[in-house]
Amino acid sequence: MAHRHPTALDAEHVTHPAARRLLKAELANCAPCRARAGSEALADLEPSGVFDALLRGYALKRAQQWRTRRTRYPVTLADLAPPHELRFLGRATHEVARGCVIESRAGHKVATTDALAELRLLTDEERAAVLGDVIDGILEGEG
Repeated sequence: MAHRHPTALDAEHVTHPAARRLLKAELANCAPCRARAGSEALADLEPSGVFDALLRGYALKRAQQWRTRRTRYPVTLADLAPPHELRFLGRATHEVARGCVIESRAGHKVATTDALAELRLLTDEERAAVLGDVIDGILEGEG
């Protein structure tokens, strides 16, 4: 039986309903919903799919945090990240971040085609680790 997580979620950059359900399940620490929604995200690597929505949300949130006045666009998320932040990213997440291109200072458009292609090359375990890093990055400061 489906249920709802009444957790308030402020992840403004994540608009995909299934991606938002995963984030709410994570905040509510609901293991069955996290597992089901996580499996859906890991299986949906299509443009505008669940993983893509999470990746875009992560990139947009981090781009707002990491940009400086000297940032030149377009820029990859990995190039935008301060060195002390890069050490928190797993190897696979770092490779995927190299495929996320923030296209303008306005911070509303991210190209993820290369990142999705990189995700398809990863093992299931590596993809799950990237998903974990992306969720943690989106939810940092939430709840």
